[in-house]
Amino acid sequence: MRSAALLVAMVLGVATPAFAQRQLGPAYVTRVATGDLVYAEIAGRLEAVRYLGVNVPLVAHPTRGSQPYADAAHEMNRRLVEGKWIRLVLEEPSRDRSGRLQAYVWVGDLFVNAALIHLGYGEASASPLHRRYTGYFRSLEAGARREHRGLWRYADVLAYYRARGPEEAGDAGDYRERAADASGGRVFSAPAPFIPLTPAPVGSPGATSVGIPGGPSPTTRAPAAGPMYAPPARR
Repeated sequence: MRSAALLVAMVLGVATPAFAQRQLGPAYVTRVATGDLVYAEIAGRLEAVRYLGVNVPLVAHPTRGSQPYADAAHEMNRRLVEGKWIRLVLEEPSRDRSGRLQAYVWVGDLFVNAALIHLGYGEASASPLHRRYTGYFRSLEAGARREHRGLWRYADVLAYYRARGPEEAGDAGDYRERAADASGGRVFSAPAPFIPLTPAPVGSPGATSVGIPGGPSPTTRAPAAGPMYAPPARR
């Protein structure tokens, strides 16, 4: 309860007017490539979507390398978004130098970028171009480290973790060097499921919630109102 209260307090404390954003979607995730990159179908077009403000922690283990830890982050991301409808919140520039969309990603009321960091499978990344949630993400990372969540509960991660420099943020691995195409992202032979109706702009007359197959219904509150993060229910 205390953790949830702190998250709500941080949400209410985020300032919004200085950042111009636009929403895109609904988009259907056809493949989760890594812990911070997915392929999604948007209006019949396949796009690579790179999460803004979050990187997979880099662990330079002398014998295991970084792959086992990257695989753990990949699996958590897959559990959150694979085969689900998402909506994207974009800032300018909306694409990186490889042509991939850069976005804050939502599944219903779940702020995926924030969730990965809170759960301990992502680190906050600093970008001079996208600073809207930098402080918020850093506070989530600090909490995950302090409470030893996710990857941060392993001694070898703490021993061999290497912070990325600004030039490394979001630019590691061959899969990042090309945008999505017909051969790169689709893993389902069938078309994406029926696309739900796009909700009316938030705050406009008639705005309603829209059901998303396989997940909770989104509320009509715009992501621009501040990051919202709800940890998955315990089972």
